[in-house]
Amino acid sequence: MGGIRERAVQIDQELDADDTTIVLIGAQTSGISPGVILAVEMELIYVTGWNAAINTATVVRGYYGSSPANHNFGEIAYINPRYSRYDIGVAINDDLRSMSSPTNGLFRVGVATLTYNPVFAGYDLGALPDDFIDIIEVRYRIAPPYRTFPAIKKWKVLRGIPDPVFPSGKGLVLYESGWPGLPIYVMYSAPFLKLVDTGDSVLQTPGTNDEAAPHNGYTTQTVANLTPTMIDIPVLGAEIELTLPREISRNFMESQPDPRKAQEVPAGSVSGSVNALIMRRAQRINEEADRLTRQYTRIRGW
Repeated sequence: MGGIRERAVQIDQELDADDTTIVLIGAQTSGISPGVILAVEMELIYVTGWNAAINTATVVRGYYGSSPANHNFGEIAYINPRYSRYDIGVAINDDLRSMSSPTNGLFRVGVATLTYNPVFAGYDLGALPDDFIDIIEVRYRIAPPYRTFPAIKKWKVLRGIPDPVFPSGKGLVLYESGWPGLPIYVMYSAPFLKLVDTGDSVLQTPGTNDEAAPHNGYTTQTVANLTPTMIDIPVLGAEIELTLPREISRNFMESQPDPRKAQEVPAGSVSGSVNALIMRRAQRINEEADRLTRQYTRIRGW
């Protein structure tokens, strides 16, 4: 799509999230009509009416699952874009969720700190994300002057326990001792965090359970989430996810969305065009899964 230029206009006002009329300017306003979708930053806006005399559109905000947001004067509004920023953002977040599945074997790594108490065998895991995948290893600090961190090799994770002992509903039971009053370090794997705030939820600050303020866009907080070697995979996954459904619309019989002749572009060409990307994504996932396996030697608990 490098040579394709999307039609676009500009917003001629400061647009609040609850405004239902929009003043538009630009040469492409001739392409505005009822039924048009405008893509402004991460929001999709559906045009229900158009007054060409005053260049004003009556609209439905937060269309197709996006969320209404404030937009600055002069912001670009793309007219019926092939792929809006919202579509791309959803596809990126979906691919991150797919990457975190046990089948693909990728995950982010975090460390939670507990304090060992010889009176207790069980510890609440409220410091871990609710959707953490597994415990990679458990280590404890011993008293000075030694600086070693022996592993606790016998432990069990409990989930969904409705007991005040584990307020978070999940706990860790240790069958070996640590050092009284000193930290226990619990290394865990968890799904990747969202990289794009599509407005349906707030982003989480990597490495914590804190939620960042919604900003309706891309986050730069990626270091503790994706490793630098993984950043190309969500791009491949999003491209695949956005391209594959185009074959379905191409085959609808109610209209002729694609003017190319069947002899020139046979059925299946659109979906087939991403096969190389699918293979490349699978290769990259395997590479990164092997990298994680090498970096984090898992010690199995009970």
